[in-house]
Amino acid sequence: MKTPVDSLVRVSSWKLDEAQQKLSDLQTLEKKLIQDLEKLDRDVQHEQDFATKNPEMAHTYPVYAEAARERRQRIVYSIEEIIGWKDQAQQELQSIYQELKKYEEAQANDIRRQKEVLRKKEQAAFDEMGIQLYRRRKSSEN
Repeated sequence: MKTPVDSLVRVSSWKLDEAQQKLSDLQTLEKKLIQDLEKLDRDVQHEQDFATKNPEMAHTYPVYAEAARERRQRIVYSIEEIIGWKDQAQQELQSIYQELKKYEEAQANDIRRQKEVLRKKEQAAFDEMGIQLYRRRKSSEN
């Protein structure tokens, strides 16, 4: 028999899955941005080496370096922003997990209560059968 607690457990499980996916997506995005940052640093180093080896192209390097520096700042800012979002997502995940555990405990208590009610009903039926059997034996002895 489905109870309101079963629905709460199902909804909380769904919320937990969503929160886990959100956190995972943020972690993936952070890793990608870190990789982009590392690639940008390698590219800047490569361009710097190229400009050093080719003096005729050295005059274009400052423009490239400035654009790379601005891009680097945007990436670092994005990483910092994602770290904040990850912290929020982690707190949200913990909150949802605690809520789910509370509902699962309530669900377990409901199941225990239902089993106890059923056990008592069965015991009452067995007791009634025993009483009837006793009465039949008593009446057949008389």
